[in-house]
Amino acid sequence: MIMNEHDVTPELGDFLTHRHWVEALKLLNYQLERKKTNRHFRTLEMSYYEKRKHCFEKLQDVEYFDTRIANNLFYGLGKEFAVVPYTVPKSKLGLRRYKFMTCPMRVLYYAVGIYLLELSQTYLQDYKSNKHIHTGYGGNLGLNNKGEVILNPDRIYYRSHYENFCREIRIQNDGDTARKVVVRLDIQNYFDELNIPTLMKFLDNRVKPSVCRRMNFCKAAQAQIISFFDFVAGGKLGIPQSDNNIISDFIGHLFLVFGDLFLDEELRDNEDSVESYTIIRYVDDIFVSITFKEQYRELKTKFLNSLAPRIADSLHKELALRLNPKTRLFDLINEDDRLALERNLKLISQGNEIPDQNIAPPEEKMDDILSQLKTLQRFPVAPYFPEHRESDCGKEQFNEENFKDALKGVFDENVKQMLEMPKIKSRLKETFLGSGGFDFELANVYPPPIVILIMACADIRKEFRKFLLTKTRLSSSDIYLILIYLCQKGFSQDQLLEFLKKDPQMKQILDIFDREGLSSELPGYYALTEEQTLKIAQPHIVQQIRLRILAEQKENYSVALNHLLNEIQAICHHSESSSTTLRKYDVNNVVKFLTRKNVPNETKDRIRNLFDRRNYSPVSHPDPVAESVAIEEYEIYRNHVGICLNHLL
Repeated sequence: MIMNEHDVTPELGDFLTHRHWVEALKLLNYQLERKKTNRHFRTLEMSYYEKRKHCFEKLQDVEYFDTRIANNLFYGLGKEFAVVPYTVPKSKLGLRRYKFMTCPMRVLYYAVGIYLLELSQTYLQDYKSNKHIHTGYGGNLGLNNKGEVILNPDRIYYRSHYENFCREIRIQNDGDTARKVVVRLDIQNYFDELNIPTLMKFLDNRVKPSVCRRMNFCKAAQAQIISFFDFVAGGKLGIPQSDNNIISDFIGHLFLVFGDLFLDEELRDNEDSVESYTIIRYVDDIFVSITFKEQYRELKTKFLNSLAPRIADSLHKELALRLNPKTRLFDLINEDDRLALERNLKLISQGNEIPDQNIAPPEEKMDDILSQLKTLQRFPVAPYFPEHRESDCGKEQFNEENFKDALKGVFDENVKQMLEMPKIKSRLKETFLGSGGFDFELANVYPPPIVILIMACADIRKEFRKFLLTKTRLSSSDIYLILIYLCQKGFSQDQLLEFLKKDPQMKQILDIFDREGLSSELPGYYALTEEQTLKIAQPHIVQQIRLRILAEQKENYSVALNHLLNEIQAICHHSESSSTTLRKYDVNNVVKFLTRKNVPNETKDRIRNLFDRRNYSPVSHPDPVAESVAIEEYEIYRNHVGICLNHLL
């Protein structure tokens, strides 16, 4: 049986406040304002949130927060608070899992992140005083003494932070490097493996008790935060990656703060052989610079062979993180290793505007860009196998590093202004549409800048659009090109929007794009209206909804069925205003109530059978004849609960 309705049920509102919610809205709105002048924010989700700005006024109401967020009802509002997974390409054939969040869901995610920011802010200030650690995450979120998010472009935009990271690495690569090595640590599937329960444990142990008490960061609050991230991740590990998600970047940074401290301890214990060391990190990209004492120069290899497995063990034991084979050593006494370290800084992930370090005049940059595009045309093999890409004559090799270095110039403001000049448009037209043509498939070598160049000229844009519409089966690379094209157009109506719906994931996302309004127009709990749903939003009922949803995400339908029964049982008890205690309100009470309410016989029988089915599920009893609940059987019961509720309410 379920808990008594008078028992205390933990909720997000026990620690998350309306202030956190309003500050989350402000942060998202500030990002949208940057979209007008900064291409970095012209993305799929930002375009969708901009379309929903008319809802922000309703979202910030205290009533909205109290009736959906503070009481955990959002768990049951599947359309309003949805997370849709989709994939985007990395370099070559790599794929990255992204999560598209509806507008209220993104605001809620930001609100929880701002709570964690406030909780950890003092601790992070102490951490930053460590002279051996230099880290960043592409932002610098902070709260003032009123608990308001400090908003300025540098705090939410990655460029200066990435430049600082590169600068710190280059400092290590300069000067006397004879006794210096740099170890690059590459974490496997970092965002997908980040363990929120572990983060809660570290925050509970390291943050001052007075701060934890002030912010109600108790065990119940920690459990609610873990549950929330479980919900967002669809019952899996990790935190969501999505475009412009500054909160995920912050949480990813916060988790690895403790990894930095473990690395610091490992290196600090070797003062007899190590003269100095520096830990440099950008999100999950970690470089450890070590300078050895002169007399230990010969023992360097032995020391490093001992250190590497200790680091791997420490990260896995303490944070459950694994290093992948990209982890490597740069011995800076060797010129080749110094050059290789510099090249490592140029490794990019598609879709990010990595800063352009070239100080050449914009005219020279544009010449280089056009020259590289012509070079690319001479290499007919698709962009996924660069090591086998040769020119038609078979002698000249394509230098992908030089190509991408040149194309970064597209993000230079002066170069972007040149794209409006008629003579540049003419040269672009000759490059893309001139004799021999341009294989638009090659845009996948470096999609963002190439698509921006394509969009600069209407004739090229028209041909590129035709190319995209010829696709019969959409790959993640095709989808990515279409999304970049649509983002540059502001997601205005286009045949490509309908074309994208051929992909099931994108159809789900674009259907969300097409919707208007919030919950009153988006019945999400068994298709009930907002008014009907709020009638039964009691803490003990919402608790069962939350647990059912989490069990469904984990595909544990035996557990989900138990909570489904508890849910309908509690709703009937509440709707009847029964004087019988909830613990004693059994199947007979429920059936009598449904009979009086003229619930259809088949549905009433299914609800009665739900009690019986619960009694021989393996969750309730270790009976030898107990059977696990399959999804098909579960969905029948759940559908009839929905029919019952629509009839009752």
